[in-house]
Amino acid sequence: MSDSVTRQGLMGTAFRLGRLWGFIAFLVFVVVLFREIATPFVFAFALAYVLNPLIDRMAPRVGRVWAVIVLYLVLLGAVAGFVVVFLPKLVQDFTRLREALPQVLEYIDERVLPWATEWLETSFGGLSGDGAAEAVVAETALGASPSQLLVTPQADGSMLVSLEGARLHVEEVGSGHWIIESQTGAATQEGLADSLSKYVTSKGDEYGGMIYETLRVLVSGVTAFLTKFVITLMLAAYIMFEPQRILRFVRSLIPQHYRPTFSEIMHEIDVGLSGVIRGQLLICLINGVMTYIGLVILGIKYSFLLGLLAGGFSLIPIFGVIISSIPILFVALISGDEGSLSLVQPLLVLAWLTGIHLLEGNVLNPKIIGDSANMHPIVVIFALLAGEQLYGLMGALFAVPVGSIVQTLYLYALNRTTALRHDGGLGPSRTLVAAPQELSGLIDSDELDEIRARAESVLSSPDPLDEGASPDDVP
Repeated sequence: MSDSVTRQGLMGTAFRLGRLWGFIAFLVFVVVLFREIATPFVFAFALAYVLNPLIDRMAPRVGRVWAVIVLYLVLLGAVAGFVVVFLPKLVQDFTRLREALPQVLEYIDERVLPWATEWLETSFGGLSGDGAAEAVVAETALGASPSQLLVTPQADGSMLVSLEGARLHVEEVGSGHWIIESQTGAATQEGLADSLSKYVTSKGDEYGGMIYETLRVLVSGVTAFLTKFVITLMLAAYIMFEPQRILRFVRSLIPQHYRPTFSEIMHEIDVGLSGVIRGQLLICLINGVMTYIGLVILGIKYSFLLGLLAGGFSLIPIFGVIISSIPILFVALISGDEGSLSLVQPLLVLAWLTGIHLLEGNVLNPKIIGDSANMHPIVVIFALLAGEQLYGLMGALFAVPVGSIVQTLYLYALNRTTALRHDGGLGPSRTLVAAPQELSGLIDSDELDEIRARAESVLSSPDPLDEGASPDDVP
C-alpha cells in the first residue's frame, strides 16, 4: 500500500511539474513569437530588477513614485555628465586611432611583412623563386592597362616586349625619327570633357541615391531607438511603482494550491539572478576602471576607449575577456616610441589583465556574486553560443540570465523529486525554512511568513501518506 501511495505521489508531482513547465514553455513561445515587440519589455524588467533595491531603500522616506523620479533624474544626469565630460575624450581617442591606423599599416607592410617573409624563406625555403616573383610583379604592374607595353623577364636574362592589346599612335617627325605615344594620350580635349561630363552625371545620380538612402536609414534608426528607449523607461517606471501589485496579479493567475510552490520558485530565481545581473554589472564597472588605470600607468594609447571596451565586454562571460583583450594587446604592441613595435608593453599589459581577471575570479565573484549563480563554465559557453546563434549580440547578452533561470527551474524540479522519493513529503522543500527575510521585492514579508509557516507545519507534522491519505488530500 505504501509503495502504491508513493507512486501516486510521484505521478501527481510529475503532473504538477509538467503543467508548470508547460506554462513556462508557453511564455517562452510568446516571447519568441513577439520578440520585436517584447524587446522593450525585456529591457524594462531588467532595468526595474536592477534598480528595485535602491527604490526599496528610498521609498520609506519619499515614497516609491518620488523615489523613481529622483533615481531617473540622477541616471539621466549621469548620462549627460558622461556625454559632456567623457564623450570628447572618447571621440579624441577614436580620431587619434583613425589617424594612426595608416601609419601602423605602413609600418607593418614595410617592416613586419618583410621580416615575416624572410623568416619563412629561411625556415622553410623554396616557397617562391626570384624569376617567378619578378614575372608576377611585371605582369601585375604592366599588364593591367592596354595602353602600356607588357614586359616579361625571360630565363636567359632578356626581356620579352609584347605590343598585343596596346593602342599606339605612331607619327614620323623626320628622316628615321618617329614618335610613339599612347592612343589615350592623343585624345582630344572635347572628347575628354564629354566623357567627364557623362561620368559626373551618372555618378551624381548614383551617389545622390546612396546619400538619400543612408540619411533615411540613419533617421529611421535613431527614431526607432529613441522610441524604444522612452518606452523602456516608462515600462520600468510602472513596474517599480507597484511591483507587489504586479506580483499579486501574477499569483492570482495560479491556482491556490500551487502558490507556495510558485513563491518558492520565484525566490530561487531571484537568488540566482541577483548574482548574475546586479553582481555582474558591478564587476563590469570595477573591471573597466581597473583596466583604464593600468593602461594609464603603463602609458598605453587610447586608454579611456580601451577601458570602456573592457568594461562593456565584461558583460559577456568568458568570451568578453578574450574579445576585449585582443585590441588592448594590439594597441600596446604599437605604443612604442615613434610608432615602433614594443614587446615589453604587451607583456606588462597582459600581466595586468591577468591580475585583474584572477582578482575577479577568486575575490570579486565569490564576494559579490557568491554561490547563488554558480553555473558550470560548460553551461555558460553553451548558453552564450545558443543565444548568439538565435539573437546575435543581444542573445549573447541575455544568455547567462536566461540560463540561470533554466538551471534554477531544473534544480528545483530535481530537488523536489528527490525529496519526494526519499522522504515522501509533498510540501515545500526543507531549505525554505532558512530563506532570507527579504527577497529583493519579489515576495513581500507577509507572503514569506505564510510560506515559512506552511513549511514548518508540514515538516513538524507526521507524513499523511503514512496514514493512508491520498496525495490529492495533502494540502
